[in-house]
Amino acid sequence: MAQFEREGVEVTMPECPLLFMVGYLFEIGPTIPNGMGDAPVSHLEISAWQQNTGFVLDSWQATTLHKLSLAYLSESQRATKPDAEAPWADAPYLKQQSNLVALQMQRAMQELANL
Repeated sequence: MAQFEREGVEVTMPECPLLFMVGYLFEIGPTIPNGMGDAPVSHLEISAWQQNTGFVLDSWQATTLHKLSLAYLSESQRATKPDAEAPWADAPYLKQQSNLVALQMQRAMQELANL
């Protein structure tokens, strides 16, 4: 973000009308440890969180929290691969020509390294 600010690139974030749900997710988890690494937050943990905090979630909210946890875990595991692209690689502020050329060069060099 600091680099974009130095370069005068305006970064606009997408609308997130349910930002409070992201806050709930990070208050609960966003994942839980298990014997072999991390696991998504289960409905049991969501229920315990509700009891402990006094929040009462609608069923769609509990289901959404579980799905957000699954997505977070999936992306965090995908991101451990050395050639994984950032999930925001297609963001409009990265689609400036200089950034596109840099990304193309990086991919080409990675492909050459894998030969």
